[in-house]
Amino acid sequence: MATRRAWDGRRDDSAGARSFSALTAAFMLVLVVYASLYPFEGWQWPAGLDWANAWRLPWPRWRDRADEWLNILGYVPVGLLFALALMRRGWAVMPAFILAVAGGACLSYSMELLQMLLPRRVPSLRDWVGNTVGATIGGTFALILEVTGWLPRLRRLRDRWFLRDSAGALVLLLLWPAALLAPSTLPFGLGQCWDEIHGLFLTLLGHLPLQAWGWAVDVEWPVTAAPPLPSFGMQLLAIALGALSPMALCSAALSPGPRRVLPMVVIAAAALGGMTLSTALNFGPEQAFSWLTPAAALGCAVVLPLALPFLWLPRRWCAAVGLLVLAVAVALGAQMPSGVYHELNLQSWEQGRFIRFHGLALWVAWLWPYLAMVWLMVRLTDGQERLPTIRA
Repeated sequence: MATRRAWDGRRDDSAGARSFSALTAAFMLVLVVYASLYPFEGWQWPAGLDWANAWRLPWPRWRDRADEWLNILGYVPVGLLFALALMRRGWAVMPAFILAVAGGACLSYSMELLQMLLPRRVPSLRDWVGNTVGATIGGTFALILEVTGWLPRLRRLRDRWFLRDSAGALVLLLLWPAALLAPSTLPFGLGQCWDEIHGLFLTLLGHLPLQAWGWAVDVEWPVTAAPPLPSFGMQLLAIALGALSPMALCSAALSPGPRRVLPMVVIAAAALGGMTLSTALNFGPEQAFSWLTPAAALGCAVVLPLALPFLWLPRRWCAAVGLLVLAVAVALGAQMPSGVYHELNLQSWEQGRFIRFHGLALWVAWLWPYLAMVWLMVRLTDGQERLPTIRA
C-alpha cells in the first residue's frame, strides 16, 4: 500500500506539480557550484598543461582530515536530494539511486576540472573520491527512506500541513534563516541591494564610450551626507514587519486555522536563533545578543500579536497582506543608514572565514523579499481561491 501511494504521489508530481525535492536539489546544485568555483576570477589555462593531461586529476601528497570530512559531508545532501527528486518524478528506486550517485560524481569531477583554470583553487582526485562517497551515502539514505516507507510518510505529513504548489514557499522558508546570516543595517532587514545596483549601473556606464557619442555623464559615486537616523517608531515597525514577512508567506501556504500556530512559533524561534548566530559569527560569541536593542526587543514582542490575524485569513488574503508587509519592510529598510560599523562588518564578512559563502548569503539576503513577492503574486493570480467581496 505504501509503495502504491508513493507511486501515485510521484505520478501526480510528474503531471505538473512543483516538487519541493526538485527545488531544493536545484538550490544545492547552485551552492556546490558556488563553493567550488569561488571567487570566479583569474580564469586562465595552466601553463604547461596539454589536452592529453587536462582530464587527469592529481592525487595530493598532503592530507587534511577536516577537508576530507567536508568533501564527504558536502555531497551527502547532493546524493540525497538528487535521488529524492528523481523518485518524486516517477523513477524507480534503484535507477534513481544509480543516477543520483553518478550525477554527484560527474558534478564533482567537472568542478575539479574547472578548478584547474582558477589559480586560487587546487583540484584534487582525493576531493573527487570524497565527494563521490558523500553522494553515495546520500543516495543510500534516500533509498532506505523509500524502501522502509518513511519517505511516503514524510510526503503525506507535508501534504497534510501544506497545500498543493507550496514547494516554492517551503524553499523560501528554509532559506530565510540563512539570509539572516548576512550583515544587515537592522535586524531582519533583507532586500537592501540598491546601493549595489547603483554601483553596478555606474560601473557599466563607465565602460561605455559615452563621450565619443557626445554624452557627458558623471559616473563618479556621489559623496552625500549621511541620512538622519530614523525615529524609534520607524525602526520598530521595520524590524517587526521584517520578522512578520516569513509568517505571512507561511500562512499563504497553509489552510486557515490553528495549524498555523506551530509554524509561526518555529519561524519565531528561527528568527531569534538566526540573528543571534549571525551576530556571534560576525562579532564574536560574547556579542551574540548585542543585536537585541530596545527597538529590536520590542519589535520581536510585537510580531506575534501582529501575526494573530493570519491564523484565520484565507490564503489569498494572506498573500495580499504579505505583499504589503514585504513592500513596506523593504521600503523602511532602505531608509536605514548603513554606518561605518556596518561597512566594516561587511568587509570582514567578505574577507574572513566566510569567504566561500559570504556572496551566496548576501545574494539570498538581497533577493529573498523579491522572490517571496513573486510567489505571493502567483498565489493571488492562480484562481484557486477568490477574495471575499466586501459590500457597503
